[in-house]
Amino acid sequence: MSIISRIKHKATRVAEIRKQYGSLAVLQWTTYLAAGRLCNLEITSIVTIEPRDFKFSVETSDDTEFRFLEPSEVEEFSLDPSNDLLESDVAKAHVGIDHCFAAIIDGRLAGYGWYALEKEVPVDDYGLVMSYPQDKAYMYNGFTHPDFRGRRLHGIGMGRALLALADRGIGALVSDVNWTNWPSLRSCARLGYRTLGNVASFAWGSRRVALTPKSAKALGISFVRHPVEYSHSTDLEPSLTATGPIPLQRASSACEPKPTERTAAVVRN
Repeated sequence: MSIISRIKHKATRVAEIRKQYGSLAVLQWTTYLAAGRLCNLEITSIVTIEPRDFKFSVETSDDTEFRFLEPSEVEEFSLDPSNDLLESDVAKAHVGIDHCFAAIIDGRLAGYGWYALEKEVPVDDYGLVMSYPQDKAYMYNGFTHPDFRGRRLHGIGMGRALLALADRGIGALVSDVNWTNWPSLRSCARLGYRTLGNVASFAWGSRRVALTPKSAKALGISFVRHPVEYSHSTDLEPSLTATGPIPLQRASSACEPKPTERTAAVVRN
């Protein structure tokens, strides 16, 4: 792509952001872009929701069944490419830490979300992971099949899953969303999620530094980088540094689906 084409692309993107989200979002996006090039900055918003926070009813039509899938069912549904289930999803289901809660209509997989219990979750691409207490579950990779959009299955399924997880001692969901993913952040707000703060991860000389929110830590959510060095605390706590990149694969969060049909599924449900 030529320099002129890049400038035109950026100008178009700025115009789109200003139209949809306002001038402040443009400033946020351009600052984030510049800081990303300067020090490889990554900012992630940590969000959480409890049953009392849901802003909608979890009731739905009688033709929809909500339940956790057995590993064999995940494997069976993965044979249909339109369900967007990968071999890695099947493997996770068999391990038993990640659980797939699904909406089933007339025997078809209409939608689902993944819920991880007692697991470290990557929150940047350089080894920073988030862990959470046993009374919380990490929700990620929400999906609605294109044939079943418009029925609010994503939000209803999330609410039903949290109610079902109560039997396992789970009282809240936690997830993470990219700081400039405004559609997903708006979707989270509509569902009832509240933001605990942002995790900012950036390069500082030869090290990688992370600023983590105290409000998340107050709920038992912790952040660790491998390898780890602890430093002093401030209001945003520059708590973790690392001496080099340790890339980890990140899952899509509750309101930040994988870049397939899932993006539209969250926004439109």
